[in-house]
Amino acid sequence: MHGAVQLRARILISCFVCVVSAIGHAQAIFDFDLKALYEAHEWRALNNRLRSTEGIPLYQGAIGVTFNQDPQRTESLLLSVISAAPHSPEAYDAAEWLSHLYLYRGQYRSLVSIMDGRWAAFPDKSEKSDEQAAINGFRGLPNQVQRSSRPSTINHEDGSIFIPLSINGTSATYFFDTGAWISCMSESEAKRLHLKVRNSLGQLGQSAGAHVGFRTAVAKNVVVGNTHFEDVSFAVFPDNQEPWSDLAPGRRGIVGMPILVALKNLRWEKSGGLEIAQPSRPFDMEKSNLTFDDDHLVVSATIQNQKVSGTVDTGAVDTDLYQPFADQFKDLIKRLGKKESRELHGVGHAEKYDSITVPELQINIGDAETVLSPAHVILNSIGAKGCVGNFGLDLYKQGPAFTIDFDAMTLRIVPSNEVAR
Repeated sequence: MHGAVQLRARILISCFVCVVSAIGHAQAIFDFDLKALYEAHEWRALNNRLRSTEGIPLYQGAIGVTFNQDPQRTESLLLSVISAAPHSPEAYDAAEWLSHLYLYRGQYRSLVSIMDGRWAAFPDKSEKSDEQAAINGFRGLPNQVQRSSRPSTINHEDGSIFIPLSINGTSATYFFDTGAWISCMSESEAKRLHLKVRNSLGQLGQSAGAHVGFRTAVAKNVVVGNTHFEDVSFAVFPDNQEPWSDLAPGRRGIVGMPILVALKNLRWEKSGGLEIAQPSRPFDMEKSNLTFDDDHLVVSATIQNQKVSGTVDTGAVDTDLYQPFADQFKDLIKRLGKKESRELHGVGHAEKYDSITVPELQINIGDAETVLSPAHVILNSIGAKGCVGNFGLDLYKQGPAFTIDFDAMTLRIVPSNEVAR
């Protein structure tokens, strides 16, 4: 009898060990799948998988940054990863995600602080010197503050993206640019506004593929419609550079992403109005077509029934496609493409590239069909990784209006037969 009890005990222990081993193996596979989705930037699939588990704040934080959801919670999640294990690979990634979050929200003091902490924890990383050079231009800049915001409609010239604003009580008219990750102005504009320009060792990347140096200035008060900001930082460039050299005094400035994201919801109408800070639609990840990806605003689209991504750049008059487009649509390029060269212009820089012209190309963004005629394909891999091109105003202005909702993370080109939202 005693032997039978021992046998049953051994059997039960053996079964328990097998169950625990199976659970551990299944968990390892689950964790591996999550990591694979995270590294592939398959955010929607990763979010769906995370619904069946708890924790993993790094992945939750990455999704929060990518889809601009609940920035306070996202920041808290990522900071918890760093505090839990400051020298871990997860902490290194968390600091990277926080740098993106702080950049597109104009939180430059926080940006420099988190990156300094990262380099102190990981002094031997090969990318340290390049990252420090990129961050140096933001040293000494404050965190932008939004003091108040109410919905408003501001007027602009027909078909124009130049909008009125007030800087330290002085009127200005700048264009809004979803490709600008810091607001910008010319040196003469900073002087007109009585802003103190400070020297900087920073460089900014721009759509033409180059990096250009800049200085900085801080405006104590900026008002756009009924939204009031304090401590808004501007990158300052010489007046003899594009686009300032072509603009009149009072118009030599750019409203960049830190202001636009804070405005939350923009509806630009070709006839002359820009609605800002209007109530947003509820966020639905499956319906959203915008993401923040490596300091770019990226929209999902389709070309010839194939899914593509492009950067959203309201500061670009024309759309340019890049080498990834030529790689994905080789047959189209071979059949219809004509070789030429094309010059790309950015702030303070222009560069000529070999290119191919396609007579006409349809790009579907949301429920809108837009047409590029012609379509220019730059034979160079510039711009955001994985994007087929930089989508400019020539697409968005094909309807009577377009909307960018940074809460719902949607871009929509309003069809001509639609009068109201």
